[in-house]
Amino acid sequence: MATKQQFQPPSTEFLKKLGYRFSRMLLSHDNMMPENYMWRGVVINALEDTMIERVDRKSAVLKGAAHNWIMSACSDFDQVCNWAMLDPDDVRAAYKKAILKNKIRFKQSQVKWKKYSLLLKKWQKACSVSQKSSLKKQLKLSRKEAVLGSNCYVTVALVSVIVS
Repeated sequence: MATKQQFQPPSTEFLKKLGYRFSRMLLSHDNMMPENYMWRGVVINALEDTMIERVDRKSAVLKGAAHNWIMSACSDFDQVCNWAMLDPDDVRAAYKKAILKNKIRFKQSQVKWKKYSLLLKKWQKACSVSQKSSLKKQLKLSRKEAVLGSNCYVTVALVSVIVS
């Protein structure tokens, strides 16, 4: 006989930031199979990553990647939400609402590190020497801006994908 799968709810701080309606939907787990719990954990992990406050490069890139994954209209995010028995539009709406209410914020240096990371990927994929050289100059400037960047919060709400 199969035992009932235990669902480890996220922290109360997490639930407060995303609002009552979304938290209620997230915590309801009627008729869920073990694989639904796993995919719900993936969505929760991504949302928790967007709440990272550290400004080091690795943390900032992780936060930016989670933000972009949630905010982009990619079928991957939609599929994971469906597997988690969550409506992807409801997840995005709750996330956007938390951003607009300043419950989830980005520091300037976090955004700059994410942009640096995207530029680095372009440099790695570049084929021609002239293209690599041009991107290398941009990379040096971008890295300097990220390292010396302010730890003040971005004043404009980020309700779109971060691009370089």
